[in-house]
Amino acid sequence: MPQAPNKTKEFQGLVELVEVLRGPEGCPWDKEQTPRTLAPYAIEEIYEMVDALEKEDDQALKEELGDVLFQIALHAEMAKERKAFTFEDIFQTLIEKMVRRHPHVFGDMKVKNSEEVWLNWEQIKAKEKQQSRSSLFSSLPAHLPSLQRAFKIGVKTEKLKFDWPNTAGVLEKFNEEMDELLAEIPKSHLEEKKSFTPRQIARLEEELGDVLFTLAQLARHLDLEPEQCLRKSCHKFESRFEKMMELTQQENSEWSALSNSQKESFWKKAKEFDKK
Repeated sequence: MPQAPNKTKEFQGLVELVEVLRGPEGCPWDKEQTPRTLAPYAIEEIYEMVDALEKEDDQALKEELGDVLFQIALHAEMAKERKAFTFEDIFQTLIEKMVRRHPHVFGDMKVKNSEEVWLNWEQIKAKEKQQSRSSLFSSLPAHLPSLQRAFKIGVKTEKLKFDWPNTAGVLEKFNEEMDELLAEIPKSHLEEKKSFTPRQIARLEEELGDVLFTLAQLARHLDLEPEQCLRKSCHKFESRFEKMMELTQQENSEWSALSNSQKESFWKKAKEFDKK
């Protein structure tokens, strides 16, 4: 029977744990995993870590950081098994890259502010990857949520002085995009839900996408992160909805039998709990 790692407070203990789990007498599930099958779990663990960060829950953050580290350790072990690279290679690559991209810290380069740091970073990164300015956005991960991607696109173009001069300009653009979206919605569809033609769907997707993209830029101008804003709104809605359902049960009301006005009344009652 394999022995559990003794070095539970050291990184080496995690390495040994993964080696056992992937070893001959290890866990069938862990041994079956591949880099591709683990990808969804990696994304999930990152989001759970972000959730703990936003809730400022240190106990949860400690656990979620551990789960992220476990994912990293699994991928590193699989890479070692296929003789691609080792943990030591990961550390060396990371540290050398960070030193190389911080010449203002580890070299003679002088910078005035964080904006110059960012520009230098992008130039060094482009040189490393032999990229041109036309591939400015290729560094954004393919699986990045679209709202977050829109925000980061704006961050990059802002640094290159391609942006609205102020928040008023973004709001003007937002109103323009909303007008274009509304123009694509037939009047017959405003009062009653109906099916759209393929052409109408294509136009609506384009115009709604422009509205969402502009909203991401509005968030950026307000120094807000749109993905974080939307997550908070989702949590708020979920909490209110669950409270509303709880209130209906307390009053022995059958949800399916309630009118729209009665549902709205319960919703307003649920909102009152936000203030308590």
